[in-house]
Amino acid sequence: MCASSHAVTVRPATEGDRLDEINRGSVVWYGEAPLREMSAATPSQVPRALLVAEVDGAPAGFANALGAGVTDGHRGLAYLHVAPAYRGRGVGTALWRAVLDVCTPERVRGISIRVDEADAASLAIATDHGLVPRGLHLESELDLSAIEHLRPLVAAARVPGIELRPLPDDADEELWHRFSAKFDELMADTPDRAEGGEPMPYPVMRAVLQQPWQVMCAWRGDRVVGLTALGIRNRETGLLNTFLTAVDRDLRRLGIATALKVAQALQVRDAGWRRIATQNMEGNDAILAANRRLGFVPVAALRDLTYDYR
Repeated sequence: MCASSHAVTVRPATEGDRLDEINRGSVVWYGEAPLREMSAATPSQVPRALLVAEVDGAPAGFANALGAGVTDGHRGLAYLHVAPAYRGRGVGTALWRAVLDVCTPERVRGISIRVDEADAASLAIATDHGLVPRGLHLESELDLSAIEHLRPLVAAARVPGIELRPLPDDADEELWHRFSAKFDELMADTPDRAEGGEPMPYPVMRAVLQQPWQVMCAWRGDRVVGLTALGIRNRETGLLNTFLTAVDRDLRRLGIATALKVAQALQVRDAGWRRIATQNMEGNDAILAANRRLGFVPVAALRDLTYDYR
């Protein structure tokens, strides 16, 4: 795939591209390593592209596009960043056109992206291209060096017949598939899926959740009734990212979700991880209050925008 506008060219990213460097300064950027792992795991029949924009051969921007309806409303997923020095030179427009080539109306209802709420210029450009502002996700981080005082919250959520423990170290593919089905069920019942969405392909989920320790579950016998899961966002800085925390409807408001988060935070702290990031929708008062109670500190506000074909 290749697109051009004046001196701007867009090409597929290669192994030699330093994506973290190209996306330096973007608060929406998740990280090169996990993004490449998820891209490599995406089934071949699912349209996917990692795209680098260049101006006169110099890296000037990056975009990621997934042409499957995995976001709310069965929309495709996209991310776009233009390095500050190259803004106003058509780089964003060229990248957006390349995204549209992946997330076509034959494949998805529309496209969902996130933009830094504090970046007024990028928001204005996005709306000029027809994207519509929607919900706001608040990103916050927890410093794992200061959480020992939270330990009593694990015991405080004791519910008869419910036990908190990770997936077993010897979890086989059959158990991982059972977990994936539960993950999809609980994800479908979150504010982020209010309009519906396709389940994440199993290989992509396993690219994010590669080891049993990344998943803490609430078990009723051999059945998972709640979970929290962490993806590895940056090994060098010790940063993990919450993938999902959710509990069956009939077990909510009993402290189980908070207990799951604390139990896992203590476990990963003891393993040497330093921080956990999470993104929650504005208006999801229960989880936002729980995060404040645990000591999560706001670091960014991310505006959801959508571009719909129909």
